[in-house]
Amino acid sequence: MLIKADIHIHTCLSPCADITQSPKRIIETAFKKGLKLIFITDHNTAENTEAAMKSAEKYKDMNVYPGMELTSREEVHTLALFENINDAYEAQNYLYGYLPDTDNKKEYENQILANELDEVEGFLKKSLFSAVDMSLEKILEIIHENNGIAIAAHIDRESFSVLSQLGFIPKSLNYDALELSPNMSYAQVRIKYPEYSNKFVFLKGSDAHSLNMVGTAYTEFEAVDNSFKSLRNYINEGPVLTYS
Repeated sequence: MLIKADIHIHTCLSPCADITQSPKRIIETAFKKGLKLIFITDHNTAENTEAAMKSAEKYKDMNVYPGMELTSREEVHTLALFENINDAYEAQNYLYGYLPDTDNKKEYENQILANELDEVEGFLKKSLFSAVDMSLEKILEIIHENNGIAIAAHIDRESFSVLSQLGFIPKSLNYDALELSPNMSYAQVRIKYPEYSNKFVFLKGSDAHSLNMVGTAYTEFEAVDNSFKSLRNYINEGPVLTYS
């Protein structure tokens, strides 16, 4: 079966996301757009993921998994995707030790903790816009130690990508895949990144910060089902050389 996956979606917990981007509304929107597999990837936290997963329980044809978009000391964004919430929380709670708290009301009131019923439950008093005080290499290690998939986020962006910050992808960085922003097509990859097109699997996500953006960019792949395992298997099969 053909799986349509959006691997990069923010909720209202991310300080840069729209306040209407609640877990429940994201799930409703994703279902209407025919997405079969989605990941909730707020900045440096996974705490709105359970609400999204609960909201999705009535949609039997769509699977929702936890994730985070982590910012390293080098100001590089990495998507961390997990199969279960316990692994996501293990990674999150470790990384929280390297992420500053905030008492700034204007800051934390933009970091909304919501439940599956569209109700506000509180605010997260971590500075989610800040970087985790940890090297990129160490962050990838933490993701893998907790059974996650590590993906270099929006590598074609001129800020907060591994290429914008480091200029290249060091061999020491054990990425599982690379993500393209919605602005770049697969066909452009071979032209712009020939040194990586035969080495890495490229994925796409919407990087949605508002409901109208959910599902506007996505990854399609053939698999037996829309499980986390199927996505991992697709990545492990290696680069697809005939991008369209």
